[in-house]
Amino acid sequence: MSRALAFFHPALQTSALILGLYLLVLGLRIRKSRRQGAGPHTARLAAHHMRLARCFTACLTAGYLLGPLGMRFLLGEPVFATAHSYFGTLSLSLYLGTAYLGRKLRLAPGREDIRQIHAFCAFIAVFVSLMVAILGFQLLP
Repeated sequence: MSRALAFFHPALQTSALILGLYLLVLGLRIRKSRRQGAGPHTARLAAHHMRLARCFTACLTAGYLLGPLGMRFLLGEPVFATAHSYFGTLSLSLYLGTAYLGRKLRLAPGREDIRQIHAFCAFIAVFVSLMVAILGFQLLP
């Protein structure tokens, strides 16, 4: 039973990462739509992006918290003793920063500087997450 529970964190984070990749693609579509002239289509895309981003942030944060719990209680390993955990923390920090900037964009939609930093943080976070996933393979039971 505990062996099966050890796979819950990787499964949740893999699902969240897939959703994160979709959100990245959706964000790029919003950007393209804005450049062609914002309209109702852009607003629908942005609303969809924001709705899914909230779910993504919640799932990713929950999965992050399950990681150290699983290491300690299911695998009996020390917590935060691997590159996976350190880069996972960096990744979560980038995603939370991206979420914060996204919230600021919702309140001040004309701030192009915030939009650029939001996109940059999201792009870097996704690729750090991919590296974290690769580092996590060695930790599987």
